[in-house]
Amino acid sequence: MMGLTNTQSIITAEQMAALDITALESAQLPQCVYSSVKQAASQYGDQVAIKYLLDGQCLGPKKIPFKKRLIHQGVKLVKGKSFAQPYREVTYNQLAVQVTQVANALVGLGLNSGSVVSLLLPNFPETYSALWGAETVGVANPINPMLEADIIAEIMNTAKSEVLIALGPVPGSDIWPKVQSIKDKVPTLRAVISLFGDNEQTPDKVPVYDFHQWLSDVDSERFVGELPSQQTTAAYFHTGGTTGLPKLAKQSQLNQLSNAKQVNLVLPLSQGDTMLVGLPIFHVNAANATGLGSVMAGVTILMAGPAGFRSAHVLPNLVELLIHFDVSVMMAVPTVYAAVVESLGNEDQLNLSDLKMKLAISGAAPLSPVLKQNFIEKLGIPLVEGYGATETTAVSSLMPINDIAVRQSVGLPLPALDLKIANIDEQGELVEVCDIDQVGEIVVAGPNVFQGYLEPSHNEQSWITLPDEYAKDKRYFRTGDLGCLDQHGYLSLAGRQKELIIRGGHNIDPKMIEDIASRHPAVSLAAAVGRPDAYAGEVPVLYVTYAEHQQASEAEILAYVSQHIPERAATPKQVIALSEMPTTAIGKIFKPQLNCYQVESVVDAVLTKIDGIASEDIRVSASPSKQFGISAVISLSEKAESTRAEVEEALANFSFHYQFEQASTLQTSQGERVA
Repeated sequence: MMGLTNTQSIITAEQMAALDITALESAQLPQCVYSSVKQAASQYGDQVAIKYLLDGQCLGPKKIPFKKRLIHQGVKLVKGKSFAQPYREVTYNQLAVQVTQVANALVGLGLNSGSVVSLLLPNFPETYSALWGAETVGVANPINPMLEADIIAEIMNTAKSEVLIALGPVPGSDIWPKVQSIKDKVPTLRAVISLFGDNEQTPDKVPVYDFHQWLSDVDSERFVGELPSQQTTAAYFHTGGTTGLPKLAKQSQLNQLSNAKQVNLVLPLSQGDTMLVGLPIFHVNAANATGLGSVMAGVTILMAGPAGFRSAHVLPNLVELLIHFDVSVMMAVPTVYAAVVESLGNEDQLNLSDLKMKLAISGAAPLSPVLKQNFIEKLGIPLVEGYGATETTAVSSLMPINDIAVRQSVGLPLPALDLKIANIDEQGELVEVCDIDQVGEIVVAGPNVFQGYLEPSHNEQSWITLPDEYAKDKRYFRTGDLGCLDQHGYLSLAGRQKELIIRGGHNIDPKMIEDIASRHPAVSLAAAVGRPDAYAGEVPVLYVTYAEHQQASEAEILAYVSQHIPERAATPKQVIALSEMPTTAIGKIFKPQLNCYQVESVVDAVLTKIDGIASEDIRVSASPSKQFGISAVISLSEKAESTRAEVEEALANFSFHYQFEQASTLQTSQGERVA
């Protein structure tokens, strides 16, 4: 399945299983990630491995706005630095050299197998070098730089980090102040490496080294240490988690090599193609699926700025970037594709026939069928959905271009990934392996499934062994996601057993919000859920009940939570006070009901903005659905029935399932609804 024709011909799980997957055998894969980088250099040499853009207006060395060129030259002249360089190219040979230098410099600091190197970096070519160099010596620990300093310190202490490679003091970044506030709070930390900015070596308790000076005197041709094996732990990636602080997932060298190869087997990529990388490298997709996978395939990585898709001018100019750099494939979240569709107005002068893209892939959050249709119609590019997790190294399934799915789906499981649907009870015991079209928990086993969480307590009830007739001696990871498989092997999601809120592809742990809210003396119970959002997919909202004889305004609770939240993206958009929280028979907060309240509220708010529809013309009833997670039934009055097409358009970018009820069944009286 190495070309587009083959990709188009695979339409069932049986055909996917019939692929030649000998390339996924451990003996056919490189020994480690470093070996794959060196092999790529020997094969592709001076071919460009990475093209880096400072922002969406920098289209190459001769197409940089004059003002940016002037600023760069001024910075270089005055400070002797090149951190503002607007466009760069890195060949495969140069990439291998820098990965080797990073690895050898870490050995020079006394690190070895098991030593942890944390990375606090935006997207730069050096970020890949630091990641793969750290994995060569010990364990890389990429961290989201947007997390608050205390959370970063907690992650580093859990990982027992010995070295931190971070962005130095550069304009417009708050990373270095965070580094300064935490570097003395991590007892195991022995050095900080500063990438860019004005930092010289310091004699502090935790010395600081300039990245490029640090690399200047080390061997650049060969790694001086002992190469890791395929079973060696390569990285600790933090997940969104559902129990407070992020969990650290252990990925082996084999996990990363396998998933990169799995993705390459089913993508229409060839040597010399270009992969757009706009997701952050601290996330497994950009690190493994599109990063390492591109290197292994001889593909050029186009890096869309230090903040990826959030970099200046990237989204408004994204189609121009796709055309100018002949991008073949990109992976993004639905919000990116929504922005692309929005940017293509009637006055757009771009010649879309110049697009050479073979495929666009959406993941991390549900993709609206209408958004998918609009994107395909406007750009003429196939847009397919995928599914994966940190625990599966990145990607678990991808939708074929010419699919035959019977319902909205995230595609077929990747080659060599064993994915099943299981009914598991509250004690973590298997009840049954589900039949076709039966909803249960998604469980997975295969070479890309991680080694487990670093903290042993996080592994409790995370794994299950299936009966021998299904998979002899195989241990399956419980994803926490609900889904079903159809007769052709297509996977459809049916809600999340985990309670994560996914905002623009960013996982938010509701417990973090709830714990903070519960500290307020007036709050008795707190429950955070996701509110459907046409742009971000979901945004957090908070429900509270007040303690007896206590009272506070919703604005006061919101201000309190906003002040103490350690992650800005997790700040609730709204606080809603209830007299009584919906609960299960055993007294547990029943969050699906709160999700239903939010769906109903969103539909009401969206539809009452349509001319010709008043609140009395609508009845919306949302309920938990085993098949869809949450499903809404929308009834319109006879007067408003003519607006149905406008209603569908207004709800086009929302991912929740809904259906219309016959207008004649609408009652004139409206029941009270919680916002």
